[in-house]
Amino acid sequence: MKYKYHLSFGFLFCALLSFSSVGDSYGHGLGSEVLPPELLGSKMVTLEVSSHDIPDTDTREIYFSLYETDTGITVKDVTYSITAEKENTLLFDETFQSDDGIVMLKLIATESQQILVEEQDTDFFGSAFNPNKMVDVKGNAFATGGLYNFKIVISTAESYSNTITPPLDYDVGISIPDKTYHDINDVNFGQQQLGVITYYSQIENFSYDAKNKIVSFSMPFDWSIKNIEQTLVMHQELLIPKTFGDLMVKNISVNANGVQMPENLVTIDDFSRENRIVHLIMGQNDLLNISNNPQNTNEKIIFEFSPAQNDLPLSNITDNGQYRINLSWQPQNVQSGSWTTFMIGVTDVFLIDKPVSVNYDLSIIYGDKTIFQKNSTSTGLKTEHDIIEFLIPDDVTGPIILQFENLDGNDMADVVLPVVVNRISVDEISIPAWIKNNAGWWADDLIDDSAFLQGIQYLIKEGIMVVPPTETSESPESQQVPAWIKNNAGWWADAQIDDNSFVSGIQYLIKNGIIIV
Repeated sequence: MKYKYHLSFGFLFCALLSFSSVGDSYGHGLGSEVLPPELLGSKMVTLEVSSHDIPDTDTREIYFSLYETDTGITVKDVTYSITAEKENTLLFDETFQSDDGIVMLKLIATESQQILVEEQDTDFFGSAFNPNKMVDVKGNAFATGGLYNFKIVISTAESYSNTITPPLDYDVGISIPDKTYHDINDVNFGQQQLGVITYYSQIENFSYDAKNKIVSFSMPFDWSIKNIEQTLVMHQELLIPKTFGDLMVKNISVNANGVQMPENLVTIDDFSRENRIVHLIMGQNDLLNISNNPQNTNEKIIFEFSPAQNDLPLSNITDNGQYRINLSWQPQNVQSGSWTTFMIGVTDVFLIDKPVSVNYDLSIIYGDKTIFQKNSTSTGLKTEHDIIEFLIPDDVTGPIILQFENLDGNDMADVVLPVVVNRISVDEISIPAWIKNNAGWWADDLIDDSAFLQGIQYLIKEGIMVVPPTETSESPESQQVPAWIKNNAGWWADAQIDDNSFVSGIQYLIKNGIIIV
């Protein structure tokens, strides 16, 4: 009998929260899959496939184990024929004999295009602690994650002379997480690094729409019913730095190919100190729903993450994981030299976000200076918030940090939230007039490339010159300044083109790492 499954290994916290939407997933999210029992002679046997990361490496171990269903004892003298594919490309097709019924494949990323399969020699002491059959599989195909399809045929068991007719035949898809990082230069919050962890396939076309605060990316997907029925779970994670206030809102909305995902499929994990992790976990029914969308015509899936409805409140969890701070303010456009009213709510995470009354210390920090401090107490009510009024100093502009400490006297209960003073419109471009002179001199070769570019880089970093947020390419094509950009600078200096045309050249230089901001 043949069994076919696609496994997605997420982390346990999110899998438990989303289990009701996944259905009978045989332990998805736990890092292992136990396939249905199969009759072998007079006993039932079970194949287990499990996947494990080796910390601080790009290596992953895949275990194949055949054992008696009733006793859990592994079956001896098993012959495995294992074929592996990724993105419809054959990686290897090998046969292994295991005296103890366990085969461990160690997938090792190298620079070689060729897949090399090497069986390890196991001595007496090694076999006492490790599987009898250990195999190194090396190649650059393992440098990235995605869906690995394994066809497993078991032809002998209990004795190498005991040929199984017909053989046990399985198809298993294992999703190995693939991580990518994407740098953007936000006009208000500065340099930020967003991350994506996907458990199905490599992503493409990552972008951040700063005006609408939408993070989007796509990945290939076969929308055939056959493929959907084999995909039990699809898991995506968006990593947001906690310094990026625009995406620290309480609720995140996700759509896939234009279809709004139900709230119960989206989980926000704020328990990390550095990043919040937004999990999207979809099951077969969710994929079928997307496939029925008339707009769903491409062989890909496009994800969009954005704040749900309102930009406020911002939300974060204390370092000890007990309390959640919800922060709003009026007026929403915080201005230097003006009063701002901060509205603060505290809930207990362990009590399913029940409002609680606790003492806390609040500091407002600008750069390396503390510009406000106060001890206060939350109301413990849903309908009322603790109110803090603060006059923003005239010389404060850009991000300020609201730092909450010592909630309920616990020195581990700390949390921060960033707020922008004098928010700059994403569409806004600000270029001091005198830069036109420099651009003209550069176009006329009176200033060399290095001096002009270093000057532009400094002005952007210091906020003197403002350009729209621009993602930096991970692998710039060239460090050479294209001739058209220099020509643009001259035309701009002569008022033959507008600011937007000149800035498009600056954005090109930022994207390709020639200007670093």
